[in-house]
Amino acid sequence: MLPLLELRERVKNFYQRYDMYLLPVIKFIFALVVFCLINKDIGYDARLKSLPIVLGISLLSAFTPSAVMVLLATIISVLHVYFISPILSIMIIAILMILYLLFIRYTPKLGYVLLAIPILFQLKIPYMLPILLGLVSTPVAMIPTSCGVIIYFLFQIIKNAVTMQNNISIEDILQLYTYVVDSLIGNRQMIMTIVIFSLIIMATYFIRKMSFNYAFEISILAGGLLSILGFLISYLILNRADQILSMIIGSIVSAGLVYIIHFFKLTLDYSRVEHATFEDDVYYYYVKAVPKATVTISEVNIRHYNVKNSKAREFSDPDTDESDIYNFEEDNDN
Repeated sequence: MLPLLELRERVKNFYQRYDMYLLPVIKFIFALVVFCLINKDIGYDARLKSLPIVLGISLLSAFTPSAVMVLLATIISVLHVYFISPILSIMIIAILMILYLLFIRYTPKLGYVLLAIPILFQLKIPYMLPILLGLVSTPVAMIPTSCGVIIYFLFQIIKNAVTMQNNISIEDILQLYTYVVDSLIGNRQMIMTIVIFSLIIMATYFIRKMSFNYAFEISILAGGLLSILGFLISYLILNRADQILSMIIGSIVSAGLVYIIHFFKLTLDYSRVEHATFEDDVYYYYVKAVPKATVTISEVNIRHYNVKNSKAREFSDPDTDESDIYNFEEDNDN
């Protein structure tokens, strides 16, 4: 455990020392992954997939708030769909603007959640984000999480609708709109995903706020188990038993990743818990203090020895001081 704590302290010290340089780099890499996945999933316009444009908007996202990155991702997505179907792009603009205004109104600092949900769906570990948000945020994080889930399923529907709009007539436009809206509203998997993610956030949040020992670790475990149980029931209802194994593995991996993040962010030493009581004119207080697990990083000290002087000291009497040696050399000269 001690080597892990030393590694944790080294990583934290390194980040605190160079955070003003590391943060833009992390945001740039995240934005680059987002725009590359958008181009891969719905990259209908080859011009938007060019390397200079992708690098340019990723660099812009690295030095701007997260809401700007969400707006840029929305614009790129709409332009891709507009290239293949102007009709569908109008509908996407309307839906995304509603979600964007809802997100900006309540959770402007959680813009990365909207973009992280589709990415984690592609990586087969979307269960990680609700557990993490319950651990570090508040239940209001359910809003951007739900918006991210809607965005992911919306573009899955749009990809299917694109194949339907070839040689479409004016009379069929209403039918196309109806298909997208009905597919979105009647998507039971999307609704169940939103409900399960919200339950995971709430359960993880309320458990980690309790005062018993290892509340944070137990909340992560509870979030992972709730994810497995919730999606197991939903997949059985939706007759998608083929996805159960990957869901279980993804939930376990997600809980493990959240625990690693928690370890680097906050590690408590429950072996040194202290209880205190005190009072004032109105209240009598019971306080439980849990110290953070800290460790002093071992330092390697290098000492330099002068070999010539060391040999000279070996032949000198340790009880003889410098004045005696000087007098001895003077008598020999005489």
